Amino acid sequence: MTVQEELRALIERNYLKLCEQLDAVTRLLVERVPASALDPASIAAAQGLTHQLRGAAGTIGFGQLSAAAAELDESLSRLLSDESPVAADRFERCLGLLVALRRIAEQTTPAMSALYRADLASMVPPAQCSAA
Repeated sequence: MTVQEELRALIERNYLKLCEQLDAVTRLLVERVPASALDPASIAAAQGLTHQLRGAAGTIGFGQLSAAAAELDESLSRLLSDESPVAADRFERCLGLLVALRRIAEQTTPAMSALYRADLASMVPPAQCSAA
């Protein structure tokens, strides 16, 4: 397997993991019992996953997905930083950002990664031998 093929396989595996993380965020924020609709623990868990998704998406070349995750991550962080109870209208904004993030994810494929078709030979200088 070539380095490019290995990179593509890595992107495909990580893309699936991103989708799984997004599903977990959705479960935490949307698929909840109404009584726990604004549970800070669920929001904190969703924010942690969204933060991971943001970084991982950017690392493997999904800039648009990373940017949308960053917006949701920051919104959830602000929501949690307030001392007051979570306001329903601010939570609704987070849900709107989640919908936008899911829409982007649904329209994204592994082949859309900026690294998927990258010419690695032109990106990485040849290894240089050094005397020990």
